[in-house]
Amino acid sequence: MASKILFIGGTGYIGKFIVEASAKAGHPTFVLVRESTLSNPAKSVVIDNFKNLGVNFLIVSPFLFPFFSGLKK
Repeated sequence: MASKILFIGGTGYIGKFIVEASAKAGHPTFVLVRESTLSNPAKSVVIDNFKNLGVNFLIVSPFLFPFFSGLKK
């Protein structure tokens, strides 16, 4: 049985390759993403690739988790 894997930063420069490798290796793969990332045109190719690979998205709203809203400061 393959391990479940959760990635934080999975749509970034390096993370996108690691997430893809995890999914292709048959692991149930999960990526923590902000709501805004799913609608970001710059990330659309990465998001579509993840969807085609069966990657699961865990959506984080900055309104629910104040910690994430302060990361860009």
